[in-house]
Amino acid sequence: MLVSRSAPNNTRQQVRQPGRSSHMCRLLAYAAPRDTTVTKVIGDMNSDAFQRMTSVHNDGWGTAWLAAGFGETQREIESLRISTPGQNDPLLSTLLSDAPSNARIVHLRLATDDFKRTKVNTHPFVAEGLAFAHNGSIVPTWRFDDLLRPEIRATVAGDTDSELYFGLVRQNVRDGLSLEEAATAAVRVLRDEFPESSLNATILSADELVVVHASSTAHVTEATFARYGIDASTLPNGHTDEYYRLSMLRAADGTTVFSSTGIDTAGWTSVPEDTISRIDLASLDFTQRALFSSAPEARGAAGRAVGVAAPTPPRLVAV
Repeated sequence: MLVSRSAPNNTRQQVRQPGRSSHMCRLLAYAAPRDTTVTKVIGDMNSDAFQRMTSVHNDGWGTAWLAAGFGETQREIESLRISTPGQNDPLLSTLLSDAPSNARIVHLRLATDDFKRTKVNTHPFVAEGLAFAHNGSIVPTWRFDDLLRPEIRATVAGDTDSELYFGLVRQNVRDGLSLEEAATAAVRVLRDEFPESSLNATILSADELVVVHASSTAHVTEATFARYGIDASTLPNGHTDEYYRLSMLRAADGTTVFSSTGIDTAGWTSVPEDTISRIDLASLDFTQRALFSSAPEARGAAGRAVGVAAPTPPRLVAV
């Protein structure tokens, strides 16, 4: 169940029934050696297909990108969040085709909770020089009360599990971990607490793009969509058994793009399950590491202590 922020008397107001997912979304992210657009990176047809997915993922959309102000050289994160459907939104069309940046993340939201189409719950969330978008469901959210320190919990503006997940990543960064380490530590804690949740996420800073693919224990079927009144015959490609799959395409010049299912990824590479990928935005160096050291850990080993200490360096999967 999703819960509202704790009241002063520490009581919790229940706003969801147990067992229902909070949201299912689409992720797209890229990093490039020069300013470019989503359309140039994935092609006209895929860009159109991505926007058409907002007919299903119709509870808002958002994007974060890097840009420098006039006369400035230091790029910073800019963002835009819209809580209405993007299918016929000319602003989304423009951002996909005519808004260049060297790095961008885009999120299409399908909310299945009681907080639909509210800007505060629309991804990506931006704080402390980071932008974060998530695809999955992490419930019940009251468990985050034991994971987040009060000063971090107080910075969470909305009601979603995703923003709480982001809070845990930021908490780890505040504790001195690199962004990759902070995300890895957060995923390990959350997999232990929520073993059937998808933790897929994209995280952008001024220096790096981090992509988490951690959904090996989460599953979506046609029945999942049927519960929310969505006809399976209207779903884009890859929206049932492969719903949480991520694919990537890396060009010779270092341009790298990651995408959820729903566009044509023929010729792309499937991102291995339970991995974290990192792109250095200055050099475009690419690393991909395992999030867990063993299969039991990946499934959420019972009894593992919850904490946010720096993780043991994960096994290198590919570089």
